[in-house]
Amino acid sequence: MPGRGLGVTETLERLLSPWVRELFAVLTQLGDAWFLFATVAFLYWFGNRRRGAFALSAILGALALTLALKGLFALPRPPTELYAGHASGYGFPSGHAIGATTLWGLLALILERGSHRWRAIGAGAVVAVVATSRIVIGVHYVVDVVIGIAVALTYLAVLLYVTEWNPSRGFVVAAGLTLVAVATNGITHDSVAMVAGVVGAGTTWAMLDADLGGSVHIPAAVAGLAALGVVGYAGNRLVLPLPAVFVLNLVVPVGILLLPLVVERAKKGRSASPS
Repeated sequence: MPGRGLGVTETLERLLSPWVRELFAVLTQLGDAWFLFATVAFLYWFGNRRRGAFALSAILGALALTLALKGLFALPRPPTELYAGHASGYGFPSGHAIGATTLWGLLALILERGSHRWRAIGAGAVVAVVATSRIVIGVHYVVDVVIGIAVALTYLAVLLYVTEWNPSRGFVVAAGLTLVAVATNGITHDSVAMVAGVVGAGTTWAMLDADLGGSVHIPAAVAGLAALGVVGYAGNRLVLPLPAVFVLNLVVPVGILLLPLVVERAKKGRSASPS
């Protein structure tokens, strides 16, 4: 796809001050995978559990769809000398644009604060910031993020129509997209991580659906998120054998879904212990 940058990425690299690009390197985290999972985790722990589980399935599906499309088109990113942030792999479409649009679109539909209009405006603003940040920090071309947003909006509309907010159906869709991702990428670190996440989350939800556990307090949520963050970092940033990648990436979504049940059983254990 020659000329998909339209010269914008290169122009911004020349015109913007380094501190502006560094600021956008921070803002781009609003569409990063760690932020997507952390937000979904809090949504599941402190909100409606079924909607939270559906959001987890939707994010896993969005990541699988991104991987499948990247492997299918195999288009490069801009030259590394333009980078003001970390990026690897293929450039089209933008995974951050797809992930941010999916997450913030879901939040606009799920959350009940404010009017639907203002939630939609807020979600659109965050997506615009994330999409812009990918161009400003030099890791994507304009077409990458524009198509990424369009893909995510289409994906989200079809997902909601097909699943009717049913988490089990959502995990089935994510599994189907993961199979496509494996087909277009082969057996790689990313595809193995994707398979692990979908298998772990889908299997756990199937067993857990009738027992969603009790309330989760902030200290337990922070501790759980920190532990899962360490596991996720190891599974995605370290150079490890593929079996280790599978296990570590399986633990993260499983941990998100099981934490309320673990906390509830720990409380019952303490209350049953003699004082």
